[in-house]
Amino acid sequence: MSSEPGIDTGRFGRILVLVGFVTTVFLFLTASRLSGDAFRIGAAAIGMVGLVTAIIGFLVAAGSAVDAS
Repeated sequence: MSSEPGIDTGRFGRILVLVGFVTTVFLFLTASRLSGDAFRIGAAAIGMVGLVTAIIGFLVAAGSAVDAS
């Protein structure tokens, strides 16, 4: 946790890197297992989970800023 006021950019950055890495791995695994429409549905689902996780990461980082004030 950062002692500076505002959003903890270090925490937010680490969360984004982790979400991006995990999403990429799952997309590669899905691409090797599925094809056609099943891949498109799987990729959309994985992308949505990644997006929601990134939003939650932002809220956690913003929440730490509120707690610090």
